[in-house]
Amino acid sequence: MLLAEPVLSEHVVAAMLAMPPIDDWLSELWANAWSWQGLLVALAAVGEVLSVMFVYRVLVRGGSAASTLLWMVVILATPWIGLMLYYLLPRSLQLRRLRRMQQSERRLHEVRPRDEADAQASEPSTGLDCLLQLRGGLSDGNALRWLPGGEDFFAAASDAIGAAKQHVHCVVYILRPDETGLRFLELLTEAAKRGVQVRLCFDSFGSWGLKTLHLQGLRAAGGKAVPFLPLLWKRRPFTLNLRNHRKLLIVDGGVAFLGGRNIADEYRHDRVGKRRRWYDAMMEVRGPAVDRLQDVFVQDWCTAADEVLADTFRPPSEDVGACRVGVVGSGPDDGPSALWFALVQAIGEARDTITLSSPYLVMPPTLQFAVQLAAARGVRVRIYTNGRRAEAAFLYHAQRHYYRRLLESGLELYETIQEYNHTKFLVVDGKTVCIGSANLDLRSANLNFELAAVALDAEPLAAAIQETIDQREKGFQQVTRESLPRNPFWRAVDGGCALFSPLL
Repeated sequence: MLLAEPVLSEHVVAAMLAMPPIDDWLSELWANAWSWQGLLVALAAVGEVLSVMFVYRVLVRGGSAASTLLWMVVILATPWIGLMLYYLLPRSLQLRRLRRMQQSERRLHEVRPRDEADAQASEPSTGLDCLLQLRGGLSDGNALRWLPGGEDFFAAASDAIGAAKQHVHCVVYILRPDETGLRFLELLTEAAKRGVQVRLCFDSFGSWGLKTLHLQGLRAAGGKAVPFLPLLWKRRPFTLNLRNHRKLLIVDGGVAFLGGRNIADEYRHDRVGKRRRWYDAMMEVRGPAVDRLQDVFVQDWCTAADEVLADTFRPPSEDVGACRVGVVGSGPDDGPSALWFALVQAIGEARDTITLSSPYLVMPPTLQFAVQLAAARGVRVRIYTNGRRAEAAFLYHAQRHYYRRLLESGLELYETIQEYNHTKFLVVDGKTVCIGSANLDLRSANLNFELAAVALDAEPLAAAIQETIDQREKGFQQVTRESLPRNPFWRAVDGGCALFSPLL
C-alpha cells in the first residue's frame, strides 16, 4: 500500500515563498542587534563622561571625606543611577535671588532700636556667650517655660492663637490632616476671620498628606499657607533632600514656641498606637528673644513665598524674665552653622555634667569627638535615644555601630525599651540649655533647616528638664558594652548600615 504524498495548501505554499531567505533574516537580526548594542555603548560612554564631570564637582564641592568618597563610589560604579541620585538629592541651595531678598529683609532690621540694645549687652564671660552674641543675637530679660506634655503645649498654643490680635506665624515640618491637624487649622482660620495676619509655612515633604482642600478655609478667610521647597521649585526640580525641619509658632511677636513637636495626633496625645508612649517637649519663650525667632520665620517665609515681610516689626520687646537666650539656626543655604558651633562650644565648656536627648544618634564627627573629649575630662555624659523596637531597623543599626567607641570613652547611653523618644535637648552643668528641632545626626547637621534656642544661667529650666527625665526613666534601659552584639554577622550589619550614614 502506497502512502499518500503530503499535500500543502496554497496558503502555506504562498507563505513559504514570501519568507525571505534564511541568510537575509539572520543578517537583519544581526544588524538590529548591533544597532541596540551601539546605543547601549553610546549611553554607557556618555554616562562615564558625565560621571567624571560630576566626580570633579563632588571633589571641589567640599564636605566630609566619608560623604565625598561615598558619592564618588556610587557615581562611578553606577553612572546613570548615581547621577540621578545626585541630582534628586541636592546638598545645597544656590539661591542668588533669595540672598538678595534676605539682604533687603536684613536692611529693614538694621533700623530697629533693638540692635543698639544688643550692642550694649554685657561683656561676654565665656566663649559661648561671645559666639551667641556674634551669631545668635544673645538677649537678656527672657522668660522660659518647659512644656513636656503634648496637651500642655497644644493648650498653650490654642490660648495664644485665640488671643492673637496682630499676627500668627507658624513654620512646621509635619502638619498632618488628622484630628489634631484639622483642629489647628480651624484655630488659624478663626484668627484670620478676626483680621489677624495668619501665615503658615509647612514642609512640602513632611506634610505630604496636607492638600489644597484642607487649606481652603484658611485661605478663604484671608490667611496664607505656602509649602516650603516643593518638588518642582524655581525651575530646579527635586529638592527632596533639603527639608525644613523647624517647628516654630509665634503669636503677635510676644510669645513663641519651639522644640520637637509637629502638628499631629501622636504629638498631642503622646501616644503611638494604644500601648506605646511618645516622648517629646516644647519650650515657651517670652521676651526679646522672640524678636530673633521672628527673624528666622521672616527668612523662611522669604524662601517659601518670595515675600519680604515688613509688617512684623514692632517696638523692642520688654524684659520679662532673667534668662539670657541666643537663637541659632542652620540650613543648606547658610555658611558655617551657628547651631552646631553652639553645641560644640557648650559641650567644650562643660565641667560636671552633660545630658543629651535625640531620636537619632549618628553624630557628626566633630560633635562625637566633643562628647568623647568631655568624658575624657571627667564630665558625666548621658545620652538618651531610641532602642531597637522604636527605631527603623536601618537607622538603628547605623547608630549602634558607634556605640562601642562611645561607651569606651566613658559615656552613659540609654535606649528606649518600647516608647519612642522624639525629645531634643542639651543640658550642660545644670544651667546651660539648648532646645530645638535638630537631631544628633548628619542630616540635621548638613541638609535640614534647623532651629534652636540656647539659654544661659537657666537653672530652673534645667531642673524642670531633669524632672522630666526622672519621670521617663522607666521607659529607658542603659546600654553596656556587654549588651552589644558579639556575633560577627550583626557587627557587619551595623557597619554596613553605618557606611550610608552620610546619606541618612
